[in-house]
Amino acid sequence: MQHVVSQLITKKEELQGELKYCKQRIKDLEEFIRGVDTSIALFDPEYNVKAIKTKRYSPNKHYFKKGESHTLILDTLRNADKPLSTSDITIQILKLKDMDTTDNNLRINVQKTLSSTLKKQVDSKLVRETHTDNLNNKYWEIAA
Repeated sequence: MQHVVSQLITKKEELQGELKYCKQRIKDLEEFIRGVDTSIALFDPEYNVKAIKTKRYSPNKHYFKKGESHTLILDTLRNADKPLSTSDITIQILKLKDMDTTDNNLRINVQKTLSSTLKKQVDSKLVRETHTDNLNNKYWEIAA
């Protein structure tokens, strides 16, 4: 029981540290935005900066070098003795790259990247989808 409490305390400490970092990051971004607004006003005092639309933020998702995901997927499927799900491929590639397989956000983001690559490989007739299970997981193999 004490071990569980100790782990929960550690988790809370980590979350508090992350929250403190995020709050500081928000302050820094707001200050930077004010600086950009000031710069716009210098060049065009009449410009309505409030009319500037917010773009959707997408964190840097460069988990792979150019062409690396393509090669890793093909290698993973070549070494498999049966069709693999997108999730199985993702986990194997995370392990191969020494990435944290327990980080759910990382796994989801890498899986999105790999799914996109798999679709391109299907279009190129390198890979084919064998089936989709009852949980909507797609399974893949090398195209013969």
